[in-house]
Amino acid sequence: MDRRDFLKTAAATSAATMLPAFLASCARTPRRPDGSPEPVPIDAFLGQGARTMWIAAHPDDECFAGTILARSRLFYGNPLYMLVMTKGDGGECCRPEGCEPDVRTVRTAEMNRVARLYGAELQLESYFNAPLPVSSFPKRHEIYKLWQDVSEPLDVTTQAIRRFRPDLVLTFTPDKGATGHPEHQLTSRIATTAIRMAADPTVSGGGLPPHRVTRTYNLVAKFWLLNLLGQGDPGPVTEVFDATQPAIDGLSCVDFMAYATELHRTQANDMGLVRRMKVAFQSLSLRQTDPFTQIFLPDEPVV
Repeated sequence: MDRRDFLKTAAATSAATMLPAFLASCARTPRRPDGSPEPVPIDAFLGQGARTMWIAAHPDDECFAGTILARSRLFYGNPLYMLVMTKGDGGECCRPEGCEPDVRTVRTAEMNRVARLYGAELQLESYFNAPLPVSSFPKRHEIYKLWQDVSEPLDVTTQAIRRFRPDLVLTFTPDKGATGHPEHQLTSRIATTAIRMAADPTVSGGGLPPHRVTRTYNLVAKFWLLNLLGQGDPGPVTEVFDATQPAIDGLSCVDFMAYATELHRTQANDMGLVRRMKVAFQSLSLRQTDPFTQIFLPDEPVV
């Protein structure tokens, strides 16, 4: 299931049907990666001033984490950094006026506007973005080789982590990646591997000093309908974030996230679906992971 199928499936279910399941999930007791209780939930951690980093594959991926990013930066005033690995040139152009001179240029401008709206520092890389249709996508380890032909993404990510020195990193899950996109999976694996590398004093990291990230979270697509269809992200959820909390100027985190999607006009089809199914983002399932013991490698072959 690609992102559009994912969104259409969820959008086809009414808010009245979905909301009870979301509210029930909010009762989950936060857990650490080892299963022990987490005494400081993610929102309290953000409230302590956590420098927050989002590592993703594409412009517009931030909609999946946007509720937490808005809470961290806009409500608590924490520094926010977005590392995006591609400029989205494999995507479509939904703008009536077209995308001149090309999709990459227009999506780059869109992502810059979104980053400014969130108050984030943006690092936008130019790695290969698999073009549609979904059926033609290479496997994640094949995409990794294409990215390495440009530059080693592990080095890029390690240096970004050491430069920004985040307390908290958010990324996708390593095996499904919310929508099944191989670049989501690959970016997650690069992120957690780079977190280990950034903490290792034997790794050069562009001459920057080592930095150990305190917390790492995977975004977990666990909407009940997707689970029923066997399409949800595999593995456990350790915490659920309440995205109905305030962000800024009378807007909740989920309202701000939905508003920000309007800037991705090239992706009007997908982002319009996000806005129509906004209720699905009112609670966000998370998995706190330990990149130092839970290891997923970017070059691991997909069988």
